[in-house]
Amino acid sequence: MSKRPTLKDVAAIAGVTTATVARVLKNSGYVAAETRERVLKAVEQTGYRVNSLAQSLKRNRSYVIGHLLKSTVPNPFYVEVARGVEEHARARGYTALTYNVQHDAKAERQAINTLLGWRADALIFSTPVEAANVEYVAQQKVPLAQVERPRSPLGHRIVVHNYPSAVAAMRHLTDMGHRRIAYVGASLLPEDGPAALYGYVERERFEAFRDVMQQVGSLSEDLISFGEAYITDVPTAQGHGYQATRALLARRDRPTAIMASNDILAAGALQAIHEAGLRVPDDVSVIGFDDTIAAFLTPLLTTVRLPARRLGEMAARLVIDQIEGHGEVAPDGLALEAELVIRKSTAPPPARP
Repeated sequence: MSKRPTLKDVAAIAGVTTATVARVLKNSGYVAAETRERVLKAVEQTGYRVNSLAQSLKRNRSYVIGHLLKSTVPNPFYVEVARGVEEHARARGYTALTYNVQHDAKAERQAINTLLGWRADALIFSTPVEAANVEYVAQQKVPLAQVERPRSPLGHRIVVHNYPSAVAAMRHLTDMGHRRIAYVGASLLPEDGPAALYGYVERERFEAFRDVMQQVGSLSEDLISFGEAYITDVPTAQGHGYQATRALLARRDRPTAIMASNDILAAGALQAIHEAGLRVPDDVSVIGFDDTIAAFLTPLLTTVRLPARRLGEMAARLVIDQIEGHGEVAPDGLALEAELVIRKSTAPPPARP
């Protein structure tokens, strides 16, 4: 086996000192342009690679951010979060290593141990599967962040303020004249206990629906349906959005609009409306939430856009600031705003015969 090229090999070919090679590779200090070009050509010629592990041991920093994704399917929301983490980390000279744990707490703990074994400088959960795993990381004195659905009050918490944008979505419907509006949502979690932090998403979206409907005097309990957004890990036409909408459309006085608590539920609603021989938005308007698949549905779905990439960017920024000694954990966490995106799936209610 041939000998692995060293810094001295590069320096000899380029005709410079090893200190000059190091300055070029670190992009620090002054090096003449012609000299820099010779060094880079020598690096390419020798195939020299920086020993990142050795450098991390020497500097007690790996410049690696571990990112644990709860899942990548069926909801592509987390893919955009990962993009935000990677882009910000790269801009700051760090590498983001991403693990997809796919809802598995044991896989999450294994990923944590692997990343810590690689001396990751910080860990980001998007989102945690189990609170005990967050607490375990905190015990290791490693900076950590939880994105969107925290399981624990520890570390940085970056969430979305769902309520105002959900109110805007509902007012979009009521301002057009809708009063029989149905809510098709993911199941609500308890407001206290271990699920309290995690379940805020569904609660805020439903509370916005309830509050606006009460304000216009049209809240009907029989138009509210909760259930699982998907069967196992794959969204299907037979999921809760589809089944709930079929039942709603079978009513004598069916709703003129449906607010779904995420785009996957809204997709099921669109399928059920199509199969019933009705048109969106001529017969029934539909609004989703999160803007993950809304632009790929027919018709283009009016929805609330979550700032997924910004969540990732913010998480990376906060942990890197903490690593570099100029960032503190906000006790109450940070909340970003979402925005209503109006497309083709909403219109005034049909005229009554």
